[in-house]
Amino acid sequence: MFPMILAALENDEDRALMEELYLRHHRLMYAQALRVLNDSHAAEDAVSSALEALIRKISLLRDMDGNKRKAYIVITVRHAAIDIYRRNSRETVTEDEFLEQIPSDSRVEDRLLESAGVEEIRDAIRRLGDRDRDILMMRYFREMSDREIGRELDLRPTAVRVRMSRARKHLVMLLQGREAER
Repeated sequence: MFPMILAALENDEDRALMEELYLRHHRLMYAQALRVLNDSHAAEDAVSSALEALIRKISLLRDMDGNKRKAYIVITVRHAAIDIYRRNSRETVTEDEFLEQIPSDSRVEDRLLESAGVEEIRDAIRRLGDRDRDILMMRYFREMSDREIGRELDLRPTAVRVRMSRARKHLVMLLQGREAER
């Protein structure tokens, strides 16, 4: 694949520079892409995409010193890998399906909340800040979904999950005797 990409370059100096960069940084580029994608074929695709992007920026690369050039290459391949990851994720799993797979609560928090008495939990909820108290009330007393809470608070479901997790942690801290009042 790389020789075909090089063929796109008309200038011999540019071709030599890209070949040198590829030979010098291929392992690093591949490792960065593999770290994001966890798939060797997709990582190679990311390296190829990054090389195409780098060729379009050859004049910029020519003017950079070695460390800046290396950093630019790493960032470019990382972005190419992330783009491939996003593209593959959209094809296989929707955001809602992905969110359903993520456990929203930790086992330790669950055990502590289950072992606490009703009065103890009620007292701790009263001591929480308004934001934490509201989101916990919506979930556990009004039995609202992430999407419903998000509509009411003008938040995305992912933000609701983050806030819910933080509110539960604050509640657990209060139940354990560590102050988390806001």
